[in-house]
Amino acid sequence: MKLWTIHDTYDFKLSEGHVDHSKSDYYNNTLGVKEAYHKLWSLIKVPDGQIIWCYTRKEDIIKTGSPKIMWSLEVPEYSVITYIDDMMWNRILGIQCCLTPSYKCNIRAEAENKFPNDPCKQRILEKEFENEFWENKLPAEELWGKLLLDNAVDSLSALIKHPIPDDWIIKSETIQCS
Repeated sequence: MKLWTIHDTYDFKLSEGHVDHSKSDYYNNTLGVKEAYHKLWSLIKVPDGQIIWCYTRKEDIIKTGSPKIMWSLEVPEYSVITYIDDMMWNRILGIQCCLTPSYKCNIRAEAENKFPNDPCKQRILEKEFENEFWENKLPAEELWGKLLLDNAVDSLSALIKHPIPDDWIIKSETIQCS
C-alpha cells in the first residue's frame, strides 16, 4: 500500500537508526502528546516508540508553512501495526481541527438525507453536526477505544515499525507544507 510520512530533515533515516522523539517539535511542544504517545505505544505493544506515523492519503498532509521532507513509501499491508482515527487522536489531545474528508462525507450524507432538496439547510445542518462533534466531550476511555482501527479507510493514519527496509522507500523530496 502507498503511504507518506513527513519529517523535518534528511538527518532522520527511515531505514536505520532509531526514532528520537526528543527532536520532534510536535512531541516537545504539543500539550499532552508525550503522555498520549506513551499510552499509544503501550496499546500497540511498541513500548520504545519505534514507529513511523504515515498518511494513507497524500491529500491529507498537514499544511505547516515550513519546508519538510516527504517520503513516499510502498509498504506491504501486513506491515501496518494499526490504523489511527486522526479525529479521535486530536480529540484525545483536545485539538480542534478541520474534519477529515471521511467525517465530512458522513456529515454531508446525513444532512442531504434530512434536507434532500435544500442545499442551504444542508450546509447549516452540516455546520451544526460539526460543532456537535467537537462539543460532545466523550470520556477518555471511549476516545481511546475508538482510536485504533483494523482496516484502512480514507483519512486515517497508518503506523509502521521503524526502521523499514530500503526497498519500501519510493522517493523523498522537500516540500513546502503551505
